[in-house]
Amino acid sequence: MTNTPSPKRPMTLLEAFFDLIDSIARRIADYMPLGRGIREAMRSRGSELIAWDHVRDIATAALELQRSRPGPISAEMTDQYQNMLRDAKEQVAEYTGLVAEDLPEEVLVFSQEDWIEANIASFRFLFDPISNRYIKLLEELETQRARPPGARARRVARAVLTTQVGIIMGYLARNVLGQFDLSLPEPEKGGKLYVVEDNVRRIELEMNLHPREFRQWITLHEVTHSFEFQCNPWLREFLSDSMREYLETIDWRGMTRPELWRKIKEGRAEVQRDDALKAGGLISIVATPEQRQILSRLQAVMSVLEGYSNHVMDGVGKDLLSSYESMKKRFERRRESKSGAERLFQRLIGISLKLQQYKIGQAFVDAVVDSEGIAFLNRVWLKPENMPSMEEVTAPANWIDRMQGRIRQFPSRN
Repeated sequence: MTNTPSPKRPMTLLEAFFDLIDSIARRIADYMPLGRGIREAMRSRGSELIAWDHVRDIATAALELQRSRPGPISAEMTDQYQNMLRDAKEQVAEYTGLVAEDLPEEVLVFSQEDWIEANIASFRFLFDPISNRYIKLLEELETQRARPPGARARRVARAVLTTQVGIIMGYLARNVLGQFDLSLPEPEKGGKLYVVEDNVRRIELEMNLHPREFRQWITLHEVTHSFEFQCNPWLREFLSDSMREYLETIDWRGMTRPELWRKIKEGRAEVQRDDALKAGGLISIVATPEQRQILSRLQAVMSVLEGYSNHVMDGVGKDLLSSYESMKKRFERRRESKSGAERLFQRLIGISLKLQQYKIGQAFVDAVVDSEGIAFLNRVWLKPENMPSMEEVTAPANWIDRMQGRIRQFPSRN
């Protein structure tokens, strides 16, 4: 027999007031760890422009801003991922015809904090060249102006950059579902496959997804990335060199206000003509012509990588997972329903660029496979010269012609 609950007593004005105060107090308490992390970054001293220990602290503190904290990861769930990995390897190999060695032997099932720890080295690899160039610029300006070192200015810059990188890492740690880790700074440690189970579980519940099929979907996507890189050793080095080349061409002198506004005004016209560059937002607008060439080259490669994985997910997933079409549509609706503030933040840190890569990359891959088959598409992995330019990504027939020898070189290739 089930007892009928008694009607809930209306809240009094005084109770409502104290409930409001309690709610505000909880929100303040949530922000305190992040505030402490930022304060410590401002007080820290050192020769580096980014204090990486404080980046870690700020990123971890930013996790406290979540509405609810994830629970522990079960051993049973970890075991399920290993079975999904074995299945995904067979399915990707069968569909693509790719033969790879040294594929991941296990799925590392991470918490959000684990993801932060695993990615600190990669973030440092990307951001240290920028901070080193900025430090050299400050030293040159101090020498030219015959002024003593601007310790306060450096401390402020250090605090600002440390906080920004920490908040970006914290945001990503709350949103990444899976990752094939290239480990660009330490290639010998690369080739690992992660899933951030904290985030997978949250999205599964928010979107009412099938638990096993959702995790299999994520595993399939990341295993496809592992095939792309493990079949083609040149690809990791190519991406690493291109990223380094781009970061080392950043001109801090051109970031003074008059120069910045001139670049924005002049750069908008060129970016408006290129939808892929437009997705890069401010990064593309303030870039020099040389940087835009490098960025375009990187975008073409990333578009093929993401498009190929999405294509394989469609090809394998629609037959393997009964809820595949439903999951895909729900994710598309979820991306479109982001708030304006979150879309702006994603644009500034490059996530919008990645979403654009999924879209235009899959259109390229689908068109080539429909026309010539996946074995023909796999020529893209043979050597760097076979990668399409950004112009070819948006005009797949031109890439097909070049691969078939009907044209020697696409005219505008970067």
